[in-house]
Amino acid sequence: MITDADIKKMKAVFATKKNLKNLELKFASKEELKTLDIKVDRGFAEIIEYIGETRDDIVNLLSKQINDFREEMRDIIRTHQSTLNNHETRIAHLEYTKS
Repeated sequence: MITDADIKKMKAVFATKKNLKNLELKFASKEELKTLDIKVDRGFAEIIEYIGETRDDIVNLLSKQINDFREEMRDIIRTHQSTLNNHETRIAHLEYTKS
């Protein structure tokens, strides 16, 4: 049989449901949870810092890619417009010669 002293000792060593509520862990000690919290906080801070440092590089890269895409689309539109004009000219010529 488990005594109240055993329960107090287990609560001191193992994480309770309340401790694990927001985590996807099934078994962990309180020390492991503390270590995990520190690692998560540090990792999150490092990610935010990295994004802040590379923001300008990311924005410049995206701007360049958007400009390249726009130019490519302009070329495609010009090609299709030229083809369309050519077809319209040929159709008009055929209609004129047929009449």
